[in-house]
Amino acid sequence: MEADVIGLDSPGIAIQVIDHRDYTHHLLFDWDGELIGHVQDRFAAEDQTDPQPANILERVRFRARNVGHHETDAELLSPIFDWVVLDDAIDVLESLDQSAIMEHFMDFLEAIRDPPVDDVEFTALYLHLDDSNEELIGQSDPVTFYFDDQDLVHTPVSLEREPDVYVTISPFTRPFACDHTFRDLIVHQLKCQIRDLYYMQGGQPPEQYRVDGVGIHDTELVPFGSQAQ
Repeated sequence: MEADVIGLDSPGIAIQVIDHRDYTHHLLFDWDGELIGHVQDRFAAEDQTDPQPANILERVRFRARNVGHHETDAELLSPIFDWVVLDDAIDVLESLDQSAIMEHFMDFLEAIRDPPVDDVEFTALYLHLDDSNEELIGQSDPVTFYFDDQDLVHTPVSLEREPDVYVTISPFTRPFACDHTFRDLIVHQLKCQIRDLYYMQGGQPPEQYRVDGVGIHDTELVPFGSQAQ
């Protein structure tokens, strides 16, 4: 999809997106990221409740958010949905030595090995980077997501501020030590998230992010090759 910022004023940011079928969309966001309007002539109002048109419109909106976030001063994306932040985090993690890996991830590894509940879906960790995204300065306690009957719930979590990055690791099928191998597993999970962020805006990820594995835990996420156009 082609996307361009076409206007900046006190109400917000106007963005034009041309989708895969060459239909034009005009979107307006306020400076805090709220979608004010989305004008398009591809789908009638009654069509937009159907899954396929709704998914296409969501991809258009996410594409617009990315362009507006990176080309203006507006905050249209949370850091956890910004692949630039995720890419920075990968560089930070790959630079960690053995002692830093143990400092930041030992509790996370132990929670995956020995979860506090049954029927675990995945274990999450929320990471905080410094202001320049060049250093890992902290992390949350591990959070276990599990099924209570058919509902996905999680153990308590307390965050002092919005995380820059989060990681989700499914229960292990083989043992891991808290070393570079475990760090590489975390890095791979972040690459899967970047892959999915490209899918969420109707794009094909760069070659280094075309990897297999669970990224963003969203059952409605559609891979690029399967997306309706």
